[in-house]
Amino acid sequence: MTFRISHVCLLLGGFVAGIALTSTTSSEFAFVVDGNRLDALYVGPAAGAFLAAIVAVLVAALVRARRILSTLSFVGLALLGVAPVTGPWDLEMYLGGAGAGLLLGGLVGLCATADRAWLQTALAAGVLTGLLLAGPIDHFRTSFPRRYADYLPEPLFEPVTLTLLALTAVVLAVTLASGDLGERTEVAVSGRALVTGIVLPLIGLVLYWWFVRRVWNVGADGAMQGRWMFGLVLVVVVIAASLWLEGRTGIVLLAAMAFVAAGDIGVAAFPDSWPWLLVPATLALTGAVLGRRFPHPVSGVAALAVVAASALFEHPPWDNLHVGATWLLLPLAASYTVASSLPSSESVTAMSLAAPAALAVPLIADYGWTAYTPLVGSESAPGPDSWAWTSTGLSVVAVVACGLAAAYLGKRAS
Repeated sequence: MTFRISHVCLLLGGFVAGIALTSTTSSEFAFVVDGNRLDALYVGPAAGAFLAAIVAVLVAALVRARRILSTLSFVGLALLGVAPVTGPWDLEMYLGGAGAGLLLGGLVGLCATADRAWLQTALAAGVLTGLLLAGPIDHFRTSFPRRYADYLPEPLFEPVTLTLLALTAVVLAVTLASGDLGERTEVAVSGRALVTGIVLPLIGLVLYWWFVRRVWNVGADGAMQGRWMFGLVLVVVVIAASLWLEGRTGIVLLAAMAFVAAGDIGVAAFPDSWPWLLVPATLALTGAVLGRRFPHPVSGVAALAVVAASALFEHPPWDNLHVGATWLLLPLAASYTVASSLPSSESVTAMSLAAPAALAVPLIADYGWTAYTPLVGSESAPGPDSWAWTSTGLSVVAVVACGLAAAYLGKRAS
Protein backbone atom coordinates (compact mmCIF):
# COMPACT_ATOMS: atom_id res chain seq x y z
CA MET A 1 0.00 0.00 0.00
CA THR A 2 1.34 3.43 -1.02
CA PHE A 3 0.26 6.37 1.10
CA ARG A 4 -1.27 8.75 -1.44
CA ILE A 5 -2.72 12.24 -1.33
CA SER A 6 -6.22 10.77 -1.49
CA HIS A 7 -5.53 8.95 1.77
CA VAL A 8 -4.26 12.17 3.36
CA CYS A 9 -7.36 13.98 2.11
CA LEU A 10 -9.77 11.45 3.58
CA LEU A 11 -7.82 11.20 6.82
CA LEU A 12 -7.90 14.99 7.26
CA GLY A 13 -11.50 15.33 6.10
CA GLY A 14 -12.58 12.50 8.39
CA PHE A 15 -10.85 14.18 11.33
CA VAL A 16 -12.77 17.39 10.68
CA ALA A 17 -16.03 15.45 10.29
CA GLY A 18 -15.41 13.54 13.53
CA ILE A 19 -14.87 16.73 15.52
CA ALA A 20 -17.86 18.37 13.83
CA LEU A 21 -20.13 15.43 14.70
CA THR A 22 -19.42 15.92 18.40
CA SER A 23 -19.71 19.72 18.12
CA THR A 24 -23.29 19.80 16.83
CA THR A 25 -24.66 20.08 20.37
CA SER A 26 -26.08 23.09 22.11
CA SER A 27 -24.62 24.25 25.41
CA GLU A 28 -27.68 26.37 26.17
CA PHE A 29 -30.66 25.46 28.31
CA ALA A 30 -33.67 24.29 26.32
CA PHE A 31 -37.26 25.37 26.89
CA VAL A 32 -39.48 22.86 28.65
CA VAL A 33 -42.74 21.83 27.04
CA ASP A 34 -45.38 20.50 29.45
CA GLY A 35 -42.65 19.10 31.69
CA ASN A 36 -41.96 16.33 29.20
CA ARG A 37 -38.98 18.07 27.55
CA LEU A 38 -40.22 17.46 24.03
CA ASP A 39 -37.68 20.10 23.06
CA ALA A 40 -34.96 17.47 23.49
CA LEU A 41 -36.12 16.02 20.18
CA TYR A 42 -35.17 19.12 18.23
CA VAL A 43 -32.80 21.26 20.33
CA GLY A 44 -31.11 18.72 22.61
CA PRO A 45 -27.53 17.49 22.21
CA ALA A 46 -28.74 14.54 20.12
CA ALA A 47 -30.64 16.64 17.56
CA GLY A 48 -27.62 18.01 15.70
CA ALA A 49 -25.92 14.62 15.53
CA PHE A 50 -29.20 13.03 14.39
CA LEU A 51 -29.42 15.54 11.53
CA ALA A 52 -25.79 14.92 10.61
CA ALA A 53 -26.27 11.15 10.48
CA ILE A 54 -29.41 11.37 8.33
CA VAL A 55 -27.82 13.81 5.88
CA ALA A 56 -24.65 11.70 5.65
CA VAL A 57 -26.57 8.50 4.93
CA LEU A 58 -28.78 10.11 2.29
CA VAL A 59 -25.86 11.78 0.50
CA ALA A 60 -23.69 8.63 0.56
CA ALA A 61 -26.52 6.39 -0.62
CA LEU A 62 -28.30 8.52 -3.22
CA VAL A 63 -25.68 10.82 -4.79
CA ARG A 64 -23.57 9.17 -7.47
CA ALA A 65 -21.94 11.96 -9.50
CA ARG A 66 -18.44 12.76 -8.23
CA ARG A 67 -18.84 16.43 -9.07
CA ILE A 68 -21.95 16.67 -6.88
CA LEU A 69 -20.28 14.72 -4.06
CA SER A 70 -17.31 17.08 -4.20
CA THR A 71 -19.55 20.14 -4.21
CA LEU A 72 -21.51 18.85 -1.21
CA SER A 73 -18.26 18.23 0.66
CA PHE A 74 -17.13 21.82 0.05
CA VAL A 75 -20.56 23.10 1.08
CA GLY A 76 -20.27 21.07 4.29
CA LEU A 77 -16.91 22.67 5.06
CA ALA A 78 -18.36 26.11 4.38
CA LEU A 79 -21.32 25.50 6.69
CA LEU A 80 -18.98 24.38 9.46
CA GLY A 81 -17.06 27.62 9.03
CA VAL A 82 -20.04 29.99 9.11
CA ALA A 83 -22.24 28.13 11.63
CA PRO A 84 -20.68 29.78 14.74
CA VAL A 85 -21.59 33.27 13.51
CA THR A 86 -25.15 32.62 12.34
CA GLY A 87 -26.72 34.08 15.47
CA PRO A 88 -29.25 31.90 17.33
CA TRP A 89 -27.66 28.89 18.97
CA ASP A 90 -30.28 26.48 17.59
CA LEU A 91 -29.58 27.64 14.03
CA GLU A 92 -25.86 27.13 14.68
CA MET A 93 -26.61 23.57 15.77
CA TYR A 94 -28.65 22.80 12.66
CA LEU A 95 -26.14 24.34 10.28
CA GLY A 96 -23.30 22.51 12.02
CA GLY A 97 -25.20 19.21 11.84
CA ALA A 98 -26.01 19.69 8.16
CA GLY A 99 -22.40 20.66 7.44
CA ALA A 100 -21.01 17.62 9.25
CA GLY A 101 -23.45 15.35 7.41
CA LEU A 102 -22.69 16.81 3.99
CA LEU A 103 -18.96 16.52 4.57
CA LEU A 104 -19.09 12.95 5.87
CA GLY A 105 -21.58 11.77 3.26
CA GLY A 106 -19.64 13.38 0.42
CA LEU A 107 -16.35 11.83 1.54
CA VAL A 108 -17.93 8.40 1.93
CA GLY A 109 -19.32 8.70 -1.59
CA LEU A 110 -15.91 9.66 -2.97
CA CYS A 111 -14.50 6.40 -1.56
CA ALA A 112 -16.49 4.37 -4.11
CA THR A 113 -13.52 3.45 -6.31
CA ALA A 114 -11.36 0.40 -6.92
CA ASP A 115 -9.35 1.42 -3.84
CA ARG A 116 -12.51 1.46 -1.71
CA ALA A 117 -11.02 -0.56 1.18
CA TRP A 118 -8.04 1.72 1.84
CA LEU A 119 -10.00 4.92 1.18
CA GLN A 120 -12.73 3.94 3.63
CA THR A 121 -10.06 2.91 6.12
CA ALA A 122 -8.35 6.31 5.90
CA LEU A 123 -11.68 8.07 6.30
CA ALA A 124 -12.64 5.90 9.28
CA ALA A 125 -9.27 6.52 10.97
CA GLY A 126 -9.79 10.27 10.64
CA VAL A 127 -13.37 10.20 11.90
CA LEU A 128 -12.52 8.02 14.91
CA THR A 129 -9.56 10.23 15.79
CA GLY A 130 -11.81 13.28 15.66
CA LEU A 131 -14.48 11.59 17.78
CA LEU A 132 -11.93 10.47 20.36
CA LEU A 133 -10.06 13.75 20.61
CA ALA A 134 -12.92 16.25 20.30
CA GLY A 135 -13.36 16.45 24.07
CA PRO A 136 -9.65 16.71 24.93
CA ILE A 137 -9.10 19.30 22.19
CA ASP A 138 -11.92 21.42 23.57
CA HIS A 139 -10.33 21.00 26.99
CA PHE A 140 -6.95 22.27 25.79
CA ARG A 141 -8.02 25.03 23.41
CA THR A 142 -8.89 27.53 26.16
CA SER A 143 -6.21 29.33 28.12
CA PHE A 144 -8.42 30.25 31.08
CA PRO A 145 -9.46 27.82 33.82
CA ARG A 146 -12.28 25.54 32.70
CA ARG A 147 -14.45 26.52 35.67
CA TYR A 148 -14.82 29.96 34.07
CA ALA A 149 -15.56 28.70 30.56
CA ASP A 150 -19.34 29.05 30.88
CA TYR A 151 -19.06 32.71 31.95
CA LEU A 152 -16.78 34.06 29.24
CA PRO A 153 -17.85 34.94 25.68
CA GLU A 154 -16.62 32.75 22.88
CA PRO A 155 -14.89 34.36 19.88
CA LEU A 156 -16.92 34.55 16.68
CA PHE A 157 -14.07 33.08 14.66
CA GLU A 158 -11.39 30.73 15.89
CA PRO A 159 -8.25 31.02 13.73
CA VAL A 160 -7.23 27.41 14.31
CA THR A 161 -10.65 26.11 13.29
CA LEU A 162 -10.80 28.24 10.15
CA THR A 163 -7.25 27.26 9.22
CA LEU A 164 -8.09 23.56 9.58
CA LEU A 165 -11.23 23.94 7.45
CA ALA A 166 -9.34 25.89 4.79
CA LEU A 167 -6.51 23.34 4.74
CA THR A 168 -9.03 20.53 4.34
CA ALA A 169 -10.69 22.33 1.43
CA VAL A 170 -7.34 22.89 -0.28
CA VAL A 171 -6.24 19.27 0.13
CA LEU A 172 -9.62 18.07 -1.17
CA ALA A 173 -9.36 20.35 -4.21
CA VAL A 174 -5.83 19.14 -4.96
CA THR A 175 -6.91 15.51 -4.60
CA LEU A 176 -9.82 15.96 -6.99
CA ALA A 177 -7.68 17.82 -9.52
CA SER A 178 -4.97 15.15 -9.43
CA GLY A 179 -7.38 12.31 -10.14
CA ASP A 180 -5.73 10.28 -7.38
CA LEU A 181 -9.06 8.85 -6.24
CA GLY A 182 -9.29 6.75 -9.40
CA GLU A 183 -12.30 5.79 -11.47
CA ARG A 184 -15.61 5.52 -9.69
CA THR A 185 -17.18 2.08 -9.36
CA GLU A 186 -20.95 1.85 -9.26
CA VAL A 187 -22.56 -0.11 -6.43
CA ALA A 188 -26.27 -0.87 -6.18
CA VAL A 189 -28.14 1.02 -3.46
CA SER A 190 -29.44 -1.27 -0.74
CA GLY A 191 -32.93 -0.48 0.47
CA ARG A 192 -32.23 -2.26 3.76
CA ALA A 193 -29.10 -0.23 4.35
CA LEU A 194 -30.95 3.01 3.63
CA VAL A 195 -33.75 2.12 6.04
CA THR A 196 -31.21 1.14 8.72
CA GLY A 197 -29.31 4.39 8.29
CA ILE A 198 -32.48 6.41 8.90
CA VAL A 199 -34.16 4.33 11.61
CA LEU A 200 -31.15 3.89 13.91
CA PRO A 201 -30.52 7.63 14.47
CA LEU A 202 -34.25 8.09 15.02
CA ILE A 203 -34.32 5.40 17.71
CA GLY A 204 -31.27 6.98 19.34
CA LEU A 205 -33.00 10.39 19.35
CA VAL A 206 -36.19 9.00 20.93
CA LEU A 207 -34.20 7.15 23.59
CA TYR A 208 -32.30 10.34 24.34
CA TRP A 209 -35.60 12.21 24.84
CA TRP A 210 -36.77 9.45 27.18
CA PHE A 211 -33.54 9.65 29.18
CA VAL A 212 -33.78 13.45 29.48
CA ARG A 213 -37.36 13.11 30.67
CA ARG A 214 -36.33 10.56 33.31
CA VAL A 215 -33.55 12.82 34.57
CA TRP A 216 -35.79 15.88 34.55
CA ASN A 217 -38.44 14.09 36.63
CA VAL A 218 -36.03 12.73 39.24
CA GLY A 219 -37.40 13.48 42.68
CA ALA A 220 -41.01 13.64 41.47
CA ASP A 221 -41.84 10.45 43.37
CA GLY A 222 -39.63 11.27 46.34
CA ALA A 223 -36.53 9.44 45.05
CA MET A 224 -33.49 11.63 44.49
CA GLN A 225 -31.55 9.10 42.44
CA GLY A 226 -32.27 7.03 39.39
CA ARG A 227 -30.59 4.50 37.17
CA TRP A 228 -30.90 4.10 33.44
CA MET A 229 -30.27 0.91 31.51
CA PHE A 230 -32.73 1.26 28.63
CA GLY A 231 -29.94 2.54 26.39
CA LEU A 232 -29.00 -1.11 25.99
CA VAL A 233 -31.99 -1.33 23.67
CA LEU A 234 -29.70 0.26 21.09
CA VAL A 235 -27.36 -2.74 21.27
CA VAL A 236 -30.22 -5.12 20.54
CA VAL A 237 -31.50 -2.96 17.68
CA VAL A 238 -28.04 -2.59 16.12
CA ILE A 239 -27.39 -6.33 16.30
CA ALA A 240 -30.78 -7.04 14.69
CA ALA A 241 -30.12 -4.44 11.98
CA SER A 242 -26.67 -5.82 11.20
CA LEU A 243 -28.11 -9.32 10.81
CA TRP A 244 -30.84 -7.93 8.54
CA LEU A 245 -28.35 -6.24 6.22
CA GLU A 246 -27.03 -8.11 3.20
CA GLY A 247 -23.88 -10.20 3.46
CA ARG A 248 -21.16 -8.96 5.80
CA THR A 249 -21.91 -5.25 5.41
CA GLY A 250 -23.29 -5.04 8.94
CA ILE A 251 -20.01 -5.96 10.65
CA VAL A 252 -18.78 -2.36 10.62
CA LEU A 253 -22.03 -1.28 12.30
CA LEU A 254 -21.35 -3.81 15.06
CA ALA A 255 -17.80 -2.48 15.38
CA ALA A 256 -19.16 1.05 15.86
CA MET A 257 -21.65 -0.17 18.47
CA ALA A 258 -18.91 -2.01 20.36
CA PHE A 259 -16.89 1.23 20.37
CA VAL A 260 -19.88 3.12 21.80
CA ALA A 261 -20.43 0.49 24.49
CA ALA A 262 -16.73 0.36 25.47
CA GLY A 263 -16.55 3.96 26.66
CA ASP A 264 -14.78 7.17 25.72
CA ILE A 265 -11.60 9.10 26.39
CA GLY A 266 -11.80 11.22 29.52
CA VAL A 267 -10.05 14.54 30.09
CA ALA A 268 -10.00 14.81 33.88
CA ALA A 269 -6.91 12.69 34.52
CA PHE A 270 -4.99 13.60 31.38
CA PRO A 271 -1.89 15.85 31.50
CA ASP A 272 -2.60 19.47 30.56
CA SER A 273 -0.28 19.45 27.58
CA TRP A 274 -1.58 19.28 24.02
CA PRO A 275 1.35 17.27 22.53
CA TRP A 276 0.02 14.28 24.47
CA LEU A 277 -2.90 14.24 22.03
CA LEU A 278 -0.50 12.88 19.44
CA VAL A 279 -0.33 9.60 21.38
CA PRO A 280 -3.95 8.47 20.89
CA ALA A 281 -3.95 9.95 17.38
CA THR A 282 -0.90 7.87 16.43
CA LEU A 283 -2.43 4.77 18.01
CA ALA A 284 -5.65 5.28 16.05
CA LEU A 285 -3.71 5.55 12.79
CA THR A 286 -1.67 2.47 13.69
CA GLY A 287 -4.81 0.50 14.49
CA ALA A 288 -6.33 1.41 11.13
CA VAL A 289 -3.27 0.21 9.21
CA LEU A 290 -3.13 -3.03 11.22
CA GLY A 291 -6.83 -3.57 10.72
CA ARG A 292 -6.48 -3.21 6.97
CA ARG A 293 -3.39 -5.44 6.81
CA PHE A 294 -4.54 -8.10 9.28
CA PRO A 295 -8.33 -7.86 9.51
CA HIS A 296 -9.94 -9.75 12.38
CA PRO A 297 -12.89 -7.78 13.78
CA VAL A 298 -13.57 -10.21 16.63
CA SER A 299 -10.07 -9.66 18.05
CA GLY A 300 -10.67 -5.93 18.03
CA VAL A 301 -13.99 -6.35 19.80
CA ALA A 302 -12.24 -8.47 22.44
CA ALA A 303 -9.82 -5.59 23.07
CA LEU A 304 -12.77 -3.21 23.38
CA ALA A 305 -14.28 -5.56 25.97
CA VAL A 306 -11.08 -5.15 27.99
CA VAL A 307 -11.51 -1.37 27.80
CA ALA A 308 -15.10 -1.69 29.02
CA ALA A 309 -14.02 -3.95 31.90
CA SER A 310 -11.38 -1.42 32.98
CA ALA A 311 -14.20 0.83 34.24
CA LEU A 312 -14.10 -1.24 37.43
CA PHE A 313 -10.79 0.50 38.18
CA GLU A 314 -12.08 4.03 37.71
CA HIS A 315 -11.20 5.14 41.24
CA PRO A 316 -7.90 5.16 43.18
CA PRO A 317 -5.65 3.38 43.77
CA TRP A 318 -6.11 1.49 40.48
CA ASP A 319 -7.47 4.34 38.36
CA ASN A 320 -4.30 4.42 36.25
CA LEU A 321 -5.43 1.12 34.73
CA HIS A 322 -8.65 2.71 33.51
CA VAL A 323 -6.89 5.85 32.26
CA GLY A 324 -4.33 3.75 30.40
CA ALA A 325 -7.04 1.60 28.83
CA THR A 326 -9.06 4.57 27.58
CA TRP A 327 -6.12 6.67 26.39
CA LEU A 328 -3.95 3.91 24.91
CA LEU A 329 -5.94 0.76 24.19
CA LEU A 330 -9.24 2.36 23.16
CA PRO A 331 -7.90 4.34 20.15
CA LEU A 332 -5.89 1.36 18.92
CA ALA A 333 -8.69 -1.17 19.41
CA ALA A 334 -11.50 1.00 18.05
CA SER A 335 -9.62 1.94 14.91
CA TYR A 336 -8.43 -1.63 14.36
CA THR A 337 -11.94 -3.04 14.77
CA VAL A 338 -13.60 -0.61 12.38
CA ALA A 339 -10.83 -0.91 9.78
CA SER A 340 -11.04 -4.70 9.97
CA SER A 341 -14.76 -4.48 9.20
CA LEU A 342 -14.33 -2.45 6.02
CA PRO A 343 -15.09 -2.10 3.17
CA SER A 344 -18.85 -1.85 3.37
CA SER A 345 -21.62 -0.15 1.44
CA GLU A 346 -21.73 3.64 1.38
CA SER A 347 -24.86 4.06 3.48
CA VAL A 348 -23.77 1.53 6.13
CA THR A 349 -20.31 3.10 6.32
CA ALA A 350 -21.79 6.59 6.72
CA MET A 351 -24.16 5.39 9.46
CA SER A 352 -21.41 3.48 11.26
CA LEU A 353 -19.04 6.45 11.31
CA ALA A 354 -21.78 8.78 12.53
CA ALA A 355 -23.11 6.28 15.10
CA PRO A 356 -20.88 7.25 18.06
CA ALA A 357 -22.29 10.78 17.90
CA ALA A 358 -25.82 9.99 16.68
CA LEU A 359 -26.41 7.39 19.39
CA ALA A 360 -25.71 9.98 22.07
CA VAL A 361 -27.96 8.49 24.75
CA PRO A 362 -26.04 6.77 27.57
CA LEU A 363 -26.39 3.01 27.47
CA ILE A 364 -26.14 2.85 31.26
CA ALA A 365 -26.21 5.80 33.67
CA ASP A 366 -26.53 6.68 37.33
CA TYR A 367 -28.17 10.06 37.81
CA GLY A 368 -29.68 12.20 40.51
CA TRP A 369 -28.46 14.18 43.52
CA THR A 370 -26.80 11.26 45.28
CA ALA A 371 -25.11 10.22 42.04
CA TYR A 372 -22.91 13.31 42.25
CA THR A 373 -22.79 14.30 45.95
CA PRO A 374 -21.38 11.78 48.41
CA LEU A 375 -23.51 11.21 51.49
CA VAL A 376 -20.49 10.36 53.61
CA GLY A 377 -17.10 11.96 54.15
CA SER A 378 -14.13 11.66 51.87
CA GLU A 379 -13.46 8.10 52.83
CA SER A 380 -12.75 5.93 49.82
CA ALA A 381 -14.67 2.75 49.24
CA PRO A 382 -12.51 -0.38 49.47
CA GLY A 383 -13.53 -1.44 45.98
CA PRO A 384 -16.24 -1.16 43.32
CA ASP A 385 -19.79 -1.07 44.65
CA SER A 386 -22.65 -3.19 43.38
CA TRP A 387 -23.68 -0.61 40.78
CA ALA A 388 -20.14 -0.44 39.40
CA TRP A 389 -20.12 -4.21 38.97
CA THR A 390 -23.57 -4.15 37.36
CA SER A 391 -22.94 -1.27 34.96
CA THR A 392 -19.50 -2.52 33.96
CA GLY A 393 -20.77 -6.06 33.53
CA LEU A 394 -23.60 -4.91 31.28
CA SER A 395 -21.18 -2.83 29.19
CA VAL A 396 -18.88 -5.81 28.74
CA VAL A 397 -21.84 -8.02 27.83
CA ALA A 398 -22.93 -5.46 25.23
CA VAL A 399 -19.48 -5.42 23.64
CA VAL A 400 -19.23 -9.21 23.69
CA ALA A 401 -22.69 -9.52 22.10
CA CYS A 402 -21.50 -7.31 19.23
CA GLY A 403 -18.43 -9.52 18.87
CA LEU A 404 -20.51 -12.71 18.72
CA ALA A 405 -22.77 -11.19 16.07
CA ALA A 406 -19.70 -10.09 14.10
CA ALA A 407 -18.29 -13.60 14.28
CA TYR A 408 -21.56 -14.96 12.92
CA LEU A 409 -21.67 -12.43 10.08
CA GLY A 410 -18.06 -13.25 9.24
CA LYS A 411 -19.20 -16.71 8.16
CA ARG A 412 -21.62 -15.31 5.60
CA ALA A 413 -20.71 -15.14 1.95
CA SER A 414 -19.40 -11.75 0.85
